[in-house]
Amino acid sequence: MTTQNVLKQIVKETIAPLFKAAGFKKQGNNFAQVCSDFSATVNIQSSKWNTQDEAEFFFNTGIYIEELFGTVHLYPKSTFPMEIDSVLRIRGTELTKNDSWYSLTTDTNVEQLKRMIMKDITEYILPHLRQFESINDVIRVMELREKDGVYDNPHHLTVLYCSIGDLEKARARMARVYNELKLDSQKEFAIGLANRLGLRV
Repeated sequence: MTTQNVLKQIVKETIAPLFKAAGFKKQGNNFAQVCSDFSATVNIQSSKWNTQDEAEFFFNTGIYIEELFGTVHLYPKSTFPMEIDSVLRIRGTELTKNDSWYSLTTDTNVEQLKRMIMKDITEYILPHLRQFESINDVIRVMELREKDGVYDNPHHLTVLYCSIGDLEKARARMARVYNELKLDSQKEFAIGLANRLGLRV
């Protein structure tokens, strides 16, 4: 059996049941738990260098928020909440504090690998996503990460402030971000976004 087939088997028999039990839906290698204001998302990313004899992969996590479509994202939203369209996109390796990807070779102890994956999902990935119970929780973590120098798209927080009705904070952030932008194209986008949100810059 090729490593690709073993990986498919691990997804089907080990990973998918864990996320399903936690209330996630699956589409391909993407998982999403849909809540009223947002969705928790997980993606299994495989290395582009994978071969029949060797496969590496890891988890990406994120928080998907519909308000970003038609405001920051000017393209149609997908029918399934995707990690790639999310905020707070954090690699599983950051959550587990282990920089290594999961690795499958012809010599891999598959049962041992499964146990490691199950531990990482139950002890790190799911607890991380469960901390978000409202948009306010998402905002709090985004603000903390920004203070630590981990930057998301600067407009995401502006949209989230609007979504909870904090227009004063949204206006102040919009003005600050606009003044920090260097390129004319970025400033034009910011003006358009401000108009879409009913803000001024």
